[in-house]
Amino acid sequence: MLKLKELREETGLTQKQLAEAINNMQRNVSNWENGSSEPDLQTLIALADYFDVSLDELLGRDEHYNTLDNEIMGIIRTMPAERKKALLTLLAK
Repeated sequence: MLKLKELREETGLTQKQLAEAINNMQRNVSNWENGSSEPDLQTLIALADYFDVSLDELLGRDEHYNTLDNEIMGIIRTMPAERKKALLTLLAK
């Protein structure tokens, strides 16, 4: 199942804001989230790039990640870029 709504909500975006960010329409985002339609491959790639996740994760095929990993990734996704860079520096030590 597409994890679009979860990713969108983690980043604090409305459906309209996400639609504008990927040059699409809000009703399409709504339809993808409620499962009444699915984005095409080009749009899936745009969504994965926008949220900085793999297609597998976007499509909900990340069962190999445990709950803790998912929680950590959710926190990281919401961080501003400068905090992500600081975290990367810390982890590289």
